[in-house]
Formats: sequence, C-alpha cells, structure tokens
Amino acid sequence: MDSAGLAQAVTNYWSETYLDHHQNESGENLLPIISIARVHRRIKKAISRRSATSSLLKFEWNWKDVKRGIYKDGHARGDMKEYCSTIYLPRMQSLQSQMMEWNANLKIIDKSYPPNSHPIVFITHDECTFNSNDGRKKIWIHANRAPIRKKARGQGLCVSDFLTPVGRLVGGNIGEVLKCGGDIWWTGDLLLEQPKEKASPAFETAYPGCQGLWAFDNAKIHQK
Repeated sequence: MDSAGLAQAVTNYWSETYLDHHQNESGENLLPIISIARVHRRIKKAISRRSATSSLLKFEWNWKDVKRGIYKDGHARGDMKEYCSTIYLPRMQSLQSQMMEWNANLKIIDKSYPPNSHPIVFITHDECTFNSNDGRKKIWIHANRAPIRKKARGQGLCVSDFLTPVGRLVGGNIGEVLKCGGDIWWTGDLLLEQPKEKASPAFETAYPGCQGLWAFDNAKIHQK
C-alpha cells in the first residue's frame, strides 16, 4: 500500500481537516499536529494504521519527540543508590511483617502480625504539576517545517494527593489543587497542613486500628 494516490489521499485528509482550523489572522497556515489514531478512525475502512504511517513518511513527515528541555534523573546518582541500598530498602524489609497486604481482588489478606504491633498501611504522597500549554510529546513533523508552539508553559495546576496500595486514600475531599506560577507554589507549609487537616483524619476513618507509614519525596519545597 505505497501508491502515490493513497499517500496523496492521506495528505489531503489532514490538510482539509486541520489546515482550515489552524490559520493566523493573516491567513497563513500554521503547522498542524497530526494524530495517526484520528486518521485511522476516520478512514479505517480504506487503509490501515501501518499504511497511513508509511504514507506520511513518504511525504517527509517524521514521528519525533518535541523537546523543550533536558531532564536528568537523580535516582541514578551514587548517593541515592547508597541511601536506597543501606537505609531505605533494609528499613522497608524490617517492616514487611507488619505491612497490610491485599490480593489480586483488592481484598485484605488475613495474616498474623507481630505481638504488640499495629498493621501498617504504606501511603505515598503523589504530587503532579500540569500546565495549560502541555502538549503531545511526539508529533508528526515535516522535514522542511518546524512546529509552532508557545514558548511559555502557561497556567500551572499543582495536584497533591495520597495513595495507598489499592488506590487513592478516600474518606473526604483530601486532594488539593493549587493554581501555581509566579510567586504562588506548593510549599512545605501547605504540605504539612494537608496531612494534618485532611489525610490523617481520613486514614483513621478508613483504617481503624492501623498505623500509617507516610512516604514523601525529598524535594526542597518539602523541607522545613
């Protein structure tokens, strides 16, 4: 399925679908973002996803990462490896006999716990930041054209919540959503307030008689 007619049909499809809706005030066409999934759904009776992809490649459109910056993963650092192997993992192993466990059906496994101890529920803090100008990580880019994207990240939303081994910690409006940017960011004070006022009471209601093991990452804004 590499005929010029088929390739031209694919090109005409996204041109008619996208270019009419991606024009600036002067009438110039801006670069469209092409979704192979959308093309596939629209004309799935005529061609396959593989054929559509092959046709786009023939017309010099390439599936590439959209890079805005460099992210360096700190988990591979020597001091982090040493901490995990000498402190964190041994500590977690020592608490394993007290950890509450669930089966594949999310039912609590009946097990015996050490004397004079409470079952431990492992709870992790989940924090994510989203921006209004976040977009696809990969798009189809023509060999002779550059994608047009806003340089600014746009309005940010910081979402802070808590997770258990079987999903979100429930028991009320625990999650926090903060419009961030400029001088407004999620701080250590806010992080201390959320577990104290919301998460801890919810945990005591959801897991009576249990002890929570709360885990937070070592971000600078979490330090106080």
